[in-house]
Amino acid sequence: MRRWVWCCAVIVMLILSCGCLQTAPAPAPVPTVTSTVDVIIIPETTTLVTMEKQINITATETKTEVIVQYNGGPDAADLVTLKIRVNNQDDTTILRTITNPVVGAEYIFTYHGNANANVVNIVGVFTGGFEQTVLMAYL
Repeated sequence: MRRWVWCCAVIVMLILSCGCLQTAPAPAPVPTVTSTVDVIIIPETTTLVTMEKQINITATETKTEVIVQYNGGPDAADLVTLKIRVNNQDDTTILRTITNPVVGAEYIFTYHGNANANVVNIVGVFTGGFEQTVLMAYL
């Protein structure tokens, strides 16, 4: 029993002489005061909403002519101008601008000889300057 007491005494002495083996917790960081400026960036917004305009227009080719017919449509009242471009198979181009087009009117492109139209591209110009391709036809 003496030995047991002596072993316990040695263990207690070792513990007291070595000290605590745990490390002390790190001190909490001290916040530093800085001046801040909040910047709020407001995104640009646009109020322009463009809706596709609807008009009825056709292009047909006969033996010697290309006929463009304007038939009106839901947005006919807003149509100001028609810009007609006919690209031919021989790399020539015919341009015509029709101001204040009339509903039901035919616009005729007459050829000397056989018509050789390849593509008819028609752009409508509407009130407010809005432009839109209203017909792209391969003949």
